Amino acid sequence: MKKNNQDKNLAGQVKIKKSKSGLSEFIKRPLPTEKEVEEFEEMVAATDDFAPISEDDEEEIEDSLSEIYQDDSGKVVDVKKLNIIKKRGFLFWLLNSIFMLAVMAALVYGVYYYIFQGGSDSSMVRILITGEEKVMAGEEFFYTIDYKNSSNVDLNNVFVEVSYPDNFIFLDSSPQRSDIEEIIEQVDDDEANHRLTNSSWYFEKIKSGGSASLKIKGKIIGPKGDKSILLAKAIYTPENFSSEFKKEASFETEINDIGLDLSPNYSSSVLVNEENEIVVKIKMQQDNFFNKFRLAVGPLDNLDIIAVEPDLKDGQPEEEGLRVKKIRSGIWEISGVAEDEQILKIKYKITEKLEEDQELVWRFEQEGEDGESYTFFEEKIGLEVMKNDLNLTLIINGSKNDQGVDFGQTLNYSVVYNNKGEVEMKDVVVMAVLGGDVLDWDSLDDKQDGQVRGNTISWTKEEIPALANLKRGQEGVIDFSIKILSFESNDLGKDFSVKSYIQFSIGDLSGPGQDENTDNRSNKIINKINSDLSLKEEIRYFNNDNIPVGNGPLPPKVGETTSFKIYWTLTNNLHELSDAQVEVNLPAYVSWDNKNRTSVGSLKYDELNHQVIWQIGRLPVSVYRADAEFNIGITPTNNDRNKILVLLPGSKAQAKDITTQSIIISQTKGKTTKLEDDEIAGLSNDGRVE
Repeated sequence: MKKNNQDKNLAGQVKIKKSKSGLSEFIKRPLPTEKEVEEFEEMVAATDDFAPISEDDEEEIEDSLSEIYQDDSGKVVDVKKLNIIKKRGFLFWLLNSIFMLAVMAALVYGVYYYIFQGGSDSSMVRILITGEEKVMAGEEFFYTIDYKNSSNVDLNNVFVEVSYPDNFIFLDSSPQRSDIEEIIEQVDDDEANHRLTNSSWYFEKIKSGGSASLKIKGKIIGPKGDKSILLAKAIYTPENFSSEFKKEASFETEINDIGLDLSPNYSSSVLVNEENEIVVKIKMQQDNFFNKFRLAVGPLDNLDIIAVEPDLKDGQPEEEGLRVKKIRSGIWEISGVAEDEQILKIKYKITEKLEEDQELVWRFEQEGEDGESYTFFEEKIGLEVMKNDLNLTLIINGSKNDQGVDFGQTLNYSVVYNNKGEVEMKDVVVMAVLGGDVLDWDSLDDKQDGQVRGNTISWTKEEIPALANLKRGQEGVIDFSIKILSFESNDLGKDFSVKSYIQFSIGDLSGPGQDENTDNRSNKIINKINSDLSLKEEIRYFNNDNIPVGNGPLPPKVGETTSFKIYWTLTNNLHELSDAQVEVNLPAYVSWDNKNRTSVGSLKYDELNHQVIWQIGRLPVSVYRADAEFNIGITPTNNDRNKILVLLPGSKAQAKDITTQSIIISQTKGKTTKLEDDEIAGLSNDGRVE
């Protein structure tokens, strides 16, 4: 029995070994040597000396072996099959790292959102900038920058950085600008100290739920319509937090006016070594912040400024008019600007022809408290420079400059020719070229009887004998005039301007444009036609429907009050207008009745000056008609009996043409108690006071 048990145990051991040797499919071993076989047989023979294996030990061995050959679910593993698991690559670990960083960032943001934001939707720091959205150039105003700490923690080392517009002039602030040196000693942070500038402020702490406010006083100087943006930035560090955070805000301010009405007038073509001038009409508005300013001209290498001077009225003392003081080359100080229109003249000449087209720049500037110059008006003139032996100068209505003209107006031309060459000029032909659709050629008045061909008038030695042999230094003048046609509604779409210049040739009556050399031409003048602003005025007792709009006896009676209705109708077609206004001065015996109505603008009564003013302002082309009406009254005295009284002495409409830059004026004739515009009233009224 014992022998059998030993054999059984030995068989079990051999079985185990056999099971292990089943891996030979995967791991191949070399054949045993003869010595190894002898040793194995001796071991088998010695099995009788082995200690018997108990049933419990046998079960334990079997259990241990079965665990080795089981998978995670308890099933027996087929050891004949080998599953090879690949090693993790670089891409796996990169993606895994990114995923872990994203998870950590989300956790950090969650902590930040909960701690600093309290779980709400509000921002950690709120910035609100308030100020003036529209200002006058040079007008002082305030920016207010409010900071609110909406977080649950205090904010430390709050730096406020303000970026001003280029044309902003800083004047003051509350609190005052940071004492940079003192803060540098308090803040031991090189990066933070580097951040402190003259446009920065420092708050050591803004507590949770607390706020801070910064008020900045300054002014903006620039051209009308210029827009400026102020930027404010707060950089702060939350308490118990190592990272910095940033919050920004902006505010836009527009310059709605410069406080001056400026109307420049000049010629865009010049002759070498001939005097030219820029005429600037200046008028100060009621709201103005420039007591004095500067004029800067040029520079150009071939520019010679002859004079900058005011055009004073006859008998006007210098101290009461516009005053000009030269500061340095190319810079003049202008002062003494008044509400009445004044004229500034800039006289210059081009000394040589460097190139055919040049640009002359002149501007008005205001010097700020910081010593910098700020431009609020600039004009760039494209000059066509010409040089010739026969110097031709064109003058229209007394000016060599471009200017606006009205429908029906007469253009008076003067052509000045002068031989400035070194030799005599023979058989000279002078031609006037007049371009435009609005000239009335039937109205041409030319005492020299020049030859008219198309849009040109030519003079030869036949009409002007002096042109046969023009000696050196000899000059002459040719005068003629032509009218501008009246406006017709079907004229819309035409070229509402007249372009004029003079051209010469020697012994050749060729038409204009055949010679592309501009050196045989004069200065060019462009006369743009002003918009057809028209004011119609009616005084009525009955309206068009025969309904009384007046009150009281008609004709007027001594001691009794009679009221009348005034109708103003303003029409305009061609160009947009600005600063449009209608006004009338009432006679002393005419009273104002506060019954008024307007379609645009506002109607007011100036009691001090006894004046009715209809302020319209901008009048675009789309608003071709504007209406206003108001009531007046009279109470005749015994001295007025049997008299026809003047109710209105004539009203004046005035506006600035945006296209031509000219001031347009339309006036009405006086109106009396005869009520010239009221046919119904005229049946029983001769206008005499009873």
